[in-house]
Amino acid sequence: MRRTLCALILLAAQSSSLCAATFYLGVLHGDEEVFKYEISVVRLALDYASGDHTLELVPMVDTSQDRVFRLMESEESEVNVFFSGYSPEREARFLQVDIPLTRGLLGYRLLVSREDRLAEFAHIQTLKDLQSYSIGSGIGWPDNDYLEANGLEVIASQYANLWRMLQRNRFDLFHRGIQEVFEELRRPEAEGLAVVPGIVLAFRFDYFIYVNARRQDLHDILEEGLQRAFDSGALTRNFNGSPRIKEALRDSHLDQRTVIPLQLPQAYRSLDEIPAKYWYTPAAIQEEK
Repeated sequence: MRRTLCALILLAAQSSSLCAATFYLGVLHGDEEVFKYEISVVRLALDYASGDHTLELVPMVDTSQDRVFRLMESEESEVNVFFSGYSPEREARFLQVDIPLTRGLLGYRLLVSREDRLAEFAHIQTLKDLQSYSIGSGIGWPDNDYLEANGLEVIASQYANLWRMLQRNRFDLFHRGIQEVFEELRRPEAEGLAVVPGIVLAFRFDYFIYVNARRQDLHDILEEGLQRAFDSGALTRNFNGSPRIKEALRDSHLDQRTVIPLQLPQAYRSLDEIPAKYWYTPAAIQEEK
């Protein structure tokens, strides 16, 4: 009897260890405040997955997205999970969890310019109008494929440099997600900058979770957890209750903006295969369609 009890205790302990994984999440720019919502979605996935998992945040300061992905391919990497904008190349190199983290909100972009140039952009209403100006973007950002495929000039640099470059007129406009821009504009490096009124770019795009192609175990935990969170309504409640999302939808005044749609590059067509239930369209955009 005692041997049987000991065996059961040992089996339970082994099962528990097998169902416990530590996720080391790389946080771009080390910016936990801007990415607070996205981090909360990863936490939610682990809460709803089977097992007792741990999430550790790893600040990736002065590290480009491309560099983070290269690090993730190494067995010795300090990061084993990362969320980033979708690209076909990333989907092929890594295991991707096919549920968009911001429900597609990342694809709604406001444009930031110097305050003293706002009047210069007041006439922009169409993609053709926008094509007369240069747009700042990050090195290795998949967004660049969208911008360039739609005939827009892209000036790329490290994220930390882009605010200063905009202030110095190295390019005309800087595109930011509606759930990112208001927090960023409160910071000292954005002094003298403001959102261009009256327009919003719209394209199908989002952050997705990626893990090393050899870590099917980590992928399956995250996928199971996110799917359970969605099916239970917890993911939607987290989205609707997020202060960052509420601020984005309130302060972006989408009902007062002309939507400039960007066409999906051919290589990005797999995004259309993700079920519509995972994507969110703001009411103001729905009314305009």
